[in-house]
Formats: sequence, C-alpha cells, structure tokens
Amino acid sequence: MADEKRCSVKGCKRPYRARGYCVTHFKKWRRGEMPHPRYKICSREACRKPATARWGLCEEHFKADMAGAPAA
Repeated sequence: MADEKRCSVKGCKRPYRARGYCVTHFKKWRRGEMPHPRYKICSREACRKPATARWGLCEEHFKADMAGAPAA
C-alpha cells in the first residue's frame, strides 16, 4: 500500500499504529522515553517517573524533599 501511514520518528519506516508512532515508538512514548512523553515526568535528573502536581516532582522525590532526606 503506497498511502499507508508511517511512523513519525525520523528514519523509522515502520507502519503507523497510534499517536503518530509505530508499535515500538508508541510503547516508548507510553513509558515516557520519547521526547514528548505521555506524562509530565519528574524534574530530577534521570528520574522518568510521572510527576505529580507538586513542583514537578514524582511522589518519591516530593516526599523526600518534605522529609529533608535525599531520595534514591
């Protein structure tokens, strides 16, 4: 099929699945590994957990900040 939609990631030739991505990139998007993730992620470096409404931190980092202890 010549008019079959393709993944929107540059260089990817796989067929479109959802949100403009192929199956592989869609799964990465759902896990928050794409440049525009599904959720807003924690603002701490290397933390990919979904952020809550509290200062852009995940629940773990927010609780650690409130307790005054560093989170892992």
